Amino acid sequence: MLKWEGHMSNELFFEANDRNIKEALFQKYIFKIPRYQRPYAWTEDEVAELWNDINDENESIFLGSFIFNHEPLEKNGYIEVVDGQQRILTITILVAVIRDIANQIDEGLADYFHRDMIVMEESYHKYIPRIICGDSTRPFFERYIQTLNKKLNENIQQANPANNEERLIKSNYMYFFNKINNVIVNIDGNDKKLEYLNKLINKIERVIVIYIKIAREEDAYEIFETTNARGVDLNVADLLKNWIFKNIRSDGIKDLAKEVWQDIESNVQGDLRRFLRYYWISSNPFVTERKLYKAIKGKVVDWESFLDNLWKASDIYNMLIHPSEEQWSASNYLHQNKLYKSINALKLMDVSQCYVLLLSVLINYERLHMDPYKIFEKIEKFSFLYSAVSKQPGNKVEKLYSSYALRLTQIISAEEKDEVISTKVNQLFQQLGNELKENIPTRDMFIRSFCEIKYKATEQNRQFIKYILSEINNFWEVTNEHKIDFNNVNIEHIIPQNPDTEWHLDKKDIKEYVNNLGNLTLLDKDINSRAGNRSLSKKLELLRLSQLPITKKIVEDIQNQGNTWNNESIIERQRSLAELAYDKVWKL
Repeated sequence: MLKWEGHMSNELFFEANDRNIKEALFQKYIFKIPRYQRPYAWTEDEVAELWNDINDENESIFLGSFIFNHEPLEKNGYIEVVDGQQRILTITILVAVIRDIANQIDEGLADYFHRDMIVMEESYHKYIPRIICGDSTRPFFERYIQTLNKKLNENIQQANPANNEERLIKSNYMYFFNKINNVIVNIDGNDKKLEYLNKLINKIERVIVIYIKIAREEDAYEIFETTNARGVDLNVADLLKNWIFKNIRSDGIKDLAKEVWQDIESNVQGDLRRFLRYYWISSNPFVTERKLYKAIKGKVVDWESFLDNLWKASDIYNMLIHPSEEQWSASNYLHQNKLYKSINALKLMDVSQCYVLLLSVLINYERLHMDPYKIFEKIEKFSFLYSAVSKQPGNKVEKLYSSYALRLTQIISAEEKDEVISTKVNQLFQQLGNELKENIPTRDMFIRSFCEIKYKATEQNRQFIKYILSEINNFWEVTNEHKIDFNNVNIEHIIPQNPDTEWHLDKKDIKEYVNNLGNLTLLDKDINSRAGNRSLSKKLELLRLSQLPITKKIVEDIQNQGNTWNNESIIERQRSLAELAYDKVWKL
């Protein structure tokens, strides 16, 4: 048995030894998942890898290192899981599946699996879970995984998950259940079925882990960093979180910090690593994700203030990545509805590199002394030309936005009069506008890319198409009388996707062009519902009912072509829309 006892810098003492899972988890101790740990997050990819390892013919399976803080043991009676909760909970789910399947054949064996690996006896005939989950996971996990439910209607298969964690727990349970059940149904005789289940349990118990024992919580954070700071794919979020908690000494403040971190995670909704980097480079020199942790760790002194500022910024970031009209309308920003329009457009384009600058603008909004919509609009137009249509690489513009975000922060932070700051900010944004112009794709490049835009049956694509047509419509709308309410129009194919015989078209001939942007327009929802696969003459009658300039224009085009519409018409219109888009609508 490998055993390692040692110390690191600053008298960091720990013990590490290899143990099988049975020795590590299923003996005399209770393990607790701290509140600050991230939610249960294993998906089918990780679960499938574990299952394949368990079923590998190799006798020995290695599951990596587990870090445990033994400090709370004497006081609270449990060991704290610092690193390894995802694997521990997933193994517990797997054992629960084996238990439940065994319960259909032999209740005594199921009870043995349950008492041996999932719960432990606290007092005579009183059992408690071996793993105490975090607050968000615990109720569901205890009810459906850590309880031996002998009634089918109490089983997890009938459960209705209330959040993503619960959905993942159920999904992973069902993955293991289906894998094991598919084997069981092909085994003749209950004895052989139970033999197979016993072999699975034995295989799980023999899984090898490195058990790292820490005597103090602060040591646990440093060990966590050391064991995870290898290779290229660093989990900067986990490393940073643990470093923050290590450097916040007060227990009361540390508890508050854990709640704040959970709020941050909730605000950024799975985008934590990108948010952390964008927040940092919005006021500091550009770094890659790989170097981010080192950069933050090397510069931040006041970790409580850092966390507080991070918290406030996460609220703003949420408005960028998940914009809602209600949220923006309730904000204190000037021209908030116009800001929302641009932010929503960027989301439809699937463009994020600009968030670093927009985050800086909104964080420093009160000292800008200018209307931020102007720069938002410029970024929207540039992003459409550069990223959404021409598909140019984003790393170049990310560095550009980062440099301007840093310069903006430096201007705002200077102890100067408001008028001076306002002048400098305007000059900065004017310079950015000029630099964006220098980086837009050539007209020919844009037109080629624009002419390749097609309608697809995905919500993201449909919304993007609607955005393009809406912006063109609004450009032609002079009086503002018929500017589009985005939610009250639908996309209409002039040549239907499935034209009937009245069109006298060969489906093979029009297949390549029917979904081209040139064949699309916008219609009020009530008119669109009546259009369907009607012949061109009948469809024109409906199109004429629309007051939208973009639709009135296509009616005019069809009439000018002798009431015909074909592949050549579609190609010609798409190119004319491309030229209009570049020269007028999205011109910087």
